[in-house]
Amino acid sequence: MKKTENSQKQVLIIGSGTMCEDDCRIHEKWVTRYNIFNKIAFDSAIKKGKSTNLITFKAIDHCGTRTIYEYFEDGIFKSLPLNIYNDLALYLWNNLFNPKTNNTPIHLFLSQTDPGLGIVLPQDKRENGFSYRQVDPIKRIYELSRKKEKINQVFNNDLFGEDILGYSL
Repeated sequence: MKKTENSQKQVLIIGSGTMCEDDCRIHEKWVTRYNIFNKIAFDSAIKKGKSTNLITFKAIDHCGTRTIYEYFEDGIFKSLPLNIYNDLALYLWNNLFNPKTNNTPIHLFLSQTDPGLGIVLPQDKRENGFSYRQVDPIKRIYELSRKKEKINQVFNNDLFGEDILGYSL
C-alpha cells in the first residue's frame, strides 16, 4: 500500500427525502431491491456455470434521512468500487426519478471512509445546518452516463455507419 492511500475501506452514505415525510430514507427500499436483483443475477449465473461475484449492501447505521452501507463482495467487506457506485446510482435514478421535478429525492450519495461518529459527517458544518447535502448527486451521475453513451454512439457510428449502434459504459 502506498503511503498516500487510506487503509480504511469506503462506505456508502445515502440520504433521501425529508424528515417525518413519506419519502424519508426511501432509498432503503430500493437498495434492498438492488440486493435482491443481484442475488437473482448471481444465482442465474451460477446455474449457467458462469463465474460472478455476489454483490450486497448492508445497512450498518440509520439516522434522520441518512443510511450508511457497507459493500460486500461474496460476503467479504470491501471498499466500494466506482463501477458499482455508478451502477447503484443509475438503478436509484431509474426507480426514483420524478418527471415533475426532473430529479430524485436523493440528496446525498457519498462514498468515503466511515466517519465512525454515527452519521455525523466531517462535511456537516454550522453553515449547512449540520446537514450536508450534495446538489443532485444521482442526476450528475446519470447525465455523465448519458454523455458517455452519446460519445460511444458517435464513435461506433463513425466505425460502422448509422444503422449499427453499440453502447458501452
